[in-house]
Amino acid sequence: MPYTSRTRDFHFDLPDKWIDRTMIAFSAPQAPGQTVAPNILIAYDTPRNGESLGGFANRQLQELMSKAKQFQLEFRHDSIVRGRPAVEMAFEWEAGPTRLKQRQIHSFLPDGRAITLVFTAAAAEFAQAEPYFAAMQDSFDWNEEASLAGA
Repeated sequence: MPYTSRTRDFHFDLPDKWIDRTMIAFSAPQAPGQTVAPNILIAYDTPRNGESLGGFANRQLQELMSKAKQFQLEFRHDSIVRGRPAVEMAFEWEAGPTRLKQRQIHSFLPDGRAITLVFTAAAAEFAQAEPYFAAMQDSFDWNEEASLAGA
């Protein structure tokens, strides 16, 4: 059965079985001389058949480790996001002239899709961006419809 995708600005109908791989990105204003403005990306994905949350997060981490230059994992641990199991990780890598730092939070939605919150800033500026990232994370909550979908 087709379904309607809705955003703040538009909506449209999609064929049945199409996969929602939406990416939502927000960025701070870029300061003069700043190569990367602090930003947050929320991405949807579909785990492999039977893949656990930990397995999904580990696969994402392995892909990053294999592609990123000078990759350095800071931490990876199990977590909870507003009552749902999650995996959180933080790491740095070289991206051209800028060393980036990223914190990712992976969780599963009741319908089986994966959702990933990605907080990114230049490594040298990440601590300055962290209060903004923390406030966004603290304000994050699941929509009632998403909670009911798994019931």
